[in-house]
Amino acid sequence: MDRMISDEEVMEIGRKLKDLREKLNLTQQEFADKLYWDVSSYQKIESGKTLMTLDKAIQLHRDYDVDLNYFVANDPYDDEDVLRQVIANAPKEKSTRMVIHLFEYFVRLLKASLRE
Repeated sequence: MDRMISDEEVMEIGRKLKDLREKLNLTQQEFADKLYWDVSSYQKIESGKTLMTLDKAIQLHRDYDVDLNYFVANDPYDDEDVLRQVIANAPKEKSTRMVIHLFEYFVRLLKASLRE
């Protein structure tokens, strides 16, 4: 059976994790502590020796707003495409409400920026 992910892809995920940590100006120990990960496990992931688990990937997304499509699958992230897919796949009533909520959100943002 063929592997689902290559060694090069595991290394690339580790490189991206290291890039994120460095952008945050954190040591491996500090970053692992913030995520409540064991530092030796973190080091193995960052060095590309092992693949992070799904729960760790989800935690990165939640804690640091990491786009998992780019981070794990190396897919480019396209806000418009995501929005289009969500609205197109939602039932009509729900998609209409979603669009209304988006407009309300943008109006609040505009009002807030005018007050500044």
